[in-house]
Amino acid sequence: MSGEVDLGSGERTAALVASLSVLAERVPTSEFAVIGGLAVLAHLGGAHRVTDDLDTVAAQRGDAPSAVELLVAERGTAGAILGTKVDAIAVGDIPAAALPSSELPTDELDRAFVLAHRWGLDDAQELAVVASDPAAGTRAQARCRFASPASIVAMKLQAAPRRRAGRAYKAGGDYFDIFLLLGHPALTSLIARSLRRAPHDLGVWSAERIRVFIVDQADRTAAMIARSGVAGLAAPSPAELARAGRMMLDQYERGE
Repeated sequence: MSGEVDLGSGERTAALVASLSVLAERVPTSEFAVIGGLAVLAHLGGAHRVTDDLDTVAAQRGDAPSAVELLVAERGTAGAILGTKVDAIAVGDIPAAALPSSELPTDELDRAFVLAHRWGLDDAQELAVVASDPAAGTRAQARCRFASPASIVAMKLQAAPRRRAGRAYKAGGDYFDIFLLLGHPALTSLIARSLRRAPHDLGVWSAERIRVFIVDQADRTAAMIARSGVAGLAAPSPAELARAGRMMLDQYERGE
């Protein structure tokens, strides 16, 4: 995806983009990438649900804080920039594909976390996003790098089962985002191709998780999405969820 992505209008979305603009002006684009809800909005070409936080993955050199963390500490209050909470997941300075297998975690979710987030920085692409706030008569714009759709899917596949009881609704949001990304006509093939070249075994692992949680357990996962409330009236049926998963897996397995 290239060019300018219009995320639509709304006070909260415009505030996110305004905060991202500050971040992008102060931190080199090579040092971080946007992940989470705002990245999903950008790849879908518009806001599908409201998100409050600005989530990033940021390069870390040794034990020093990342440039994102330093900026938040300098400008923010309680981890915020312009009132927006900013989270930075620090990753090392070695690309995911070059990480020695012997140094990766043995736990499958921990391993997926490390690989997916570092890959998100490695494979990020630059986008310009805009959003307007009609009530205030303002328009916010930012240009920086966003993690790829495939890396976001991998991140959310490992995040969903780790949500604690008090934030279980977040798992429904994770699976809803996965459904929207997998089922988007412009992204299905892109995600399939990207997962085939994912570092180490992350692509194989992600495909298997999609098969289990999006296709085989579609009833359970669709119910989880509906209970979370994040999808509202747009909550997918089990058949819709499974169809999106099968479409991507068919292309992944055929090498298309």
